[in-house]
Amino acid sequence: MRRFGGKLFQAKKYIKAIGILFVAFFIAQFSKGDIDEKIYADTAEGIRDEAEEDIEKLKDQIENIEEFQASIAKDLESAAKEMDGLMAVQSELNDTITQKQEEIEEANTALLEALTRESETYESMKLRIQYMYENNMANSITTILLEANSIADVLSQVEYVNSIYEADRRLMEEYKQAAVDVETKQTQLATDMEELLALQEEYELRQANLEVYIDGLGADADAYASQLSDAKEQIDKYEAIVAEQERIIAEQKAAEEAARLRAEREAAEREQKKNEQKEDEQKGDEQNNPDLGSSGYLSDSSYNPEFTSDVTGEELVDYALQFVGNPYVWGGNSLTEGCDCSGFVKLVYGHFGFDTPRYSQSFKTYGKPVAFENIQAGDIVVYPGHVAIYIGNGYIVEAQSTKRGITCNRLVTCSTITAIRRIL
Repeated sequence: MRRFGGKLFQAKKYIKAIGILFVAFFIAQFSKGDIDEKIYADTAEGIRDEAEEDIEKLKDQIENIEEFQASIAKDLESAAKEMDGLMAVQSELNDTITQKQEEIEEANTALLEALTRESETYESMKLRIQYMYENNMANSITTILLEANSIADVLSQVEYVNSIYEADRRLMEEYKQAAVDVETKQTQLATDMEELLALQEEYELRQANLEVYIDGLGADADAYASQLSDAKEQIDKYEAIVAEQERIIAEQKAAEEAARLRAEREAAEREQKKNEQKEDEQKGDEQNNPDLGSSGYLSDSSYNPEFTSDVTGEELVDYALQFVGNPYVWGGNSLTEGCDCSGFVKLVYGHFGFDTPRYSQSFKTYGKPVAFENIQAGDIVVYPGHVAIYIGNGYIVEAQSTKRGITCNRLVTCSTITAIRRIL
């Protein structure tokens, strides 16, 4: 059985005490005041990174604390088993001492009885001897001789007297030996009792030492629990710092992204404004100097026929614009599934009840001629190998090409104008 009062017990106490002091010192470095002093970075990323490093250190320390706690729990379990075994042994020892005390009491009673019998036998023998002397043993012998009927009777009487004496002597010796035996047993019992009491004292000392050891383990467990709580509290504080810095970083990144997008948007707006200005200048140049074909009426301002239809040019343009983005298909006859340039114009006008040609160049002689300077929304514009509808503000809507489909982003002066016709 282990002795908890020995050097091993003391060494384990010192080791655990040193461990507690070390952990306490380490965690003390992460107290609230120290947190404010320790985090010295001047950027959110730096503060966050330092806090995360300290969290990792604290997690390592928590792992060490938990290892110490596991060790203490194991020692407590072992000590509890040791205490159970020690208590069981002491219970058995107490039973043995009680039994030994009963044996001693029985031996004392037996010795008293043996001494009493010895004394009684001795007194009886003294009375018989006294009686024999008082009645003159010699006369008694003479009387035996005189009164005996034969020599055999004499021998018988003498033998009787000797037998009484021998019997008394044997009894005396037996009682004396019984007393000696009892005294020997008493001595042995006393020796046994002394050993048992010494063993009892040793076990009581072991129990006291074990109780001190268990109390110490309990105190260590409480200390580690407190340190574990402190470490977790510090982690919570650092995690709050990390979360706050992450929020700041996110805000900074959002602000930077917003600034970048704003700069890009402003740059794009400047570029767009520049391009628009350039387009306006180009448009002005093209409007002022359009590339007109050989038809003389295109430059004759007198060609400006009146609208005779109930359909306005704006209505026709609004209808045509809803198909922008749909595909170009050569020979196609669907405004949604696909059509070519002449098919697009024919289908748009056909929606309002007009029957127009299917070939682009046929539009040169269809409808009424219009001078370029009098062009209005809804007029048909013919180019070499192409036809479109004017939508106003200098632009046309058209089934442009297989690559671009139906569009509305080109100027009316994008190519040589060979004819402008008004059908509405």
